Amino acid sequence: MSVVVAAAVGVAMLFAQRAIDRIRDAQVIARSEDGQNAIARDSELVAQAVAASVAFPLTTSTYEEVEALLEAAIDQDHRSGEHRFVWLLARDTAGRVVARTRDAPSPTKLDTYERRLADGLVNNGVVHASIGGFESVYGADIKLQGTFVGKLRIGVSADHLERKLHDAIEASVEHAREERNHALWASIAMLAIGIAVAAFFGIQLTRPIQELTAQAERIAVGDLDSRVEPVRRDELGVLAYKFNVMSEELRRLLAEQTRKASLEREMSLARHVQQAMLPPDKLDQHGAIKVIGYCMPASSCGGDWWTYRKLADGRMLVVVGDATGHGIHSAMIAATARGAVEALASIEERLLIPDQVLRAIDSAIRQLGDPSVLMTAFAALLDPASGTLHYANAGQNFPYVIKLGAERVLGEARIVAASGNPLGDHTIPVEIRRGSLELAPGDLFVCFTDGLVERANRAGQLFGDRRLRGALIGEALPDGRALVALRDRVVQKVEAYAAGSIAEDDITLVMCQFDPAQAQAPAGPVTGRGAA
Repeated sequence: MSVVVAAAVGVAMLFAQRAIDRIRDAQVIARSEDGQNAIARDSELVAQAVAASVAFPLTTSTYEEVEALLEAAIDQDHRSGEHRFVWLLARDTAGRVVARTRDAPSPTKLDTYERRLADGLVNNGVVHASIGGFESVYGADIKLQGTFVGKLRIGVSADHLERKLHDAIEASVEHAREERNHALWASIAMLAIGIAVAAFFGIQLTRPIQELTAQAERIAVGDLDSRVEPVRRDELGVLAYKFNVMSEELRRLLAEQTRKASLEREMSLARHVQQAMLPPDKLDQHGAIKVIGYCMPASSCGGDWWTYRKLADGRMLVVVGDATGHGIHSAMIAATARGAVEALASIEERLLIPDQVLRAIDSAIRQLGDPSVLMTAFAALLDPASGTLHYANAGQNFPYVIKLGAERVLGEARIVAASGNPLGDHTIPVEIRRGSLELAPGDLFVCFTDGLVERANRAGQLFGDRRLRGALIGEALPDGRALVALRDRVVQKVEAYAAGSIAEDDITLVMCQFDPAQAQAPAGPVTGRGAA
């Protein structure tokens, strides 16, 4: 009986130890992955922050200040006890290293790192690549007000994280070894006690083993709230404690999975709501004006938006906006801006002039009190009676007006150059550039956000304005269906150029054609909203 009891205890401890080892290994892997992801996120944030901080001194060639900022970033990381960042350096537009920290690599190694970065992964404007072992290199462009002024490179090491994980593994192995020794000594003691005492302990052992077996069955059927009372202080007590820990961990993971599923449903609902706020992707016509658009967020929700309204006398108002970044925050800013347009339209149609529309948007998003999110916007009022395009720009990309030549083929492209500063900036007064130009019959007005021309391929090269104009010029527009097909071809060319790379920004494209030759009477009232 003693041998049987000892054998039973040994087998139970063996299976328990295996379960504990599997849980330990899973936790080590999860902690390692979480640590690596955290380092990657922190490195991206630091790259963006440092690139922003050194942009001005780099532009003014104050290289001592640039180097001081780089050293400060290293010192701050070391004081925090993380020791993730090994070196930093900055290059100017000519590629020269103008500032570096003490442990920055030699030019030969730096060239090797640059080749690795050329094929690295890009996220939030930061590229990174592994350079061997637990070390990686991160790179970010240094820009000042959107102008490229240099490059930032950061060497990152995960050695500190791996050492912590190694120490944790060694401590876990030592703990498991101690538990096995306890089990061995307990078995030897039971063999020495004798048959009578062994019978007594056999009865005592049967009960907790049965409880553990019942607990395992409850876990198997999904009952994660029940617990085993760890009243014993031997190996079975430890095993009961581990069972309880495992049940709690499984319950926590399931709850987290449920929360993630709920969040995904909410994100999906937010995306559907935002898409419902945009005009439909079908062609619409209001008298002599045809309009069609395309809007695709870079994530579940985006900061791009556009809308149009049909006004009296065949006129049409078109507004395109681009909030900083993308995601739920930017989508809320975009919804606020669009709501400002709708509110202005509900008061009086005569207020819907381009610069007044942009000022209403600026007033609405300034009230949110978030200086980190700005918005560029362009508003245009097309008047077919006079053939005039009235417009106002607040930092948006310059639109095009493309002439329709012989046989209704698009020819010369004219850039509508009017800048202005983004809306919602608390630090500076709003500056909106406005103007007007004459439209000839058949002219095509094209407005877009920077996500379209800044769509990059795998090599990091942008699609650009030149390729966009090339995709438009030479196309024939015999009727409205041709305008729809042109919109689709432009989008397809942009995506084909990107070759499957992840979009870093939302994409919006709007086309309006002044076409009196194909004008049609509106089906409903003259004054109305073009889309919800």
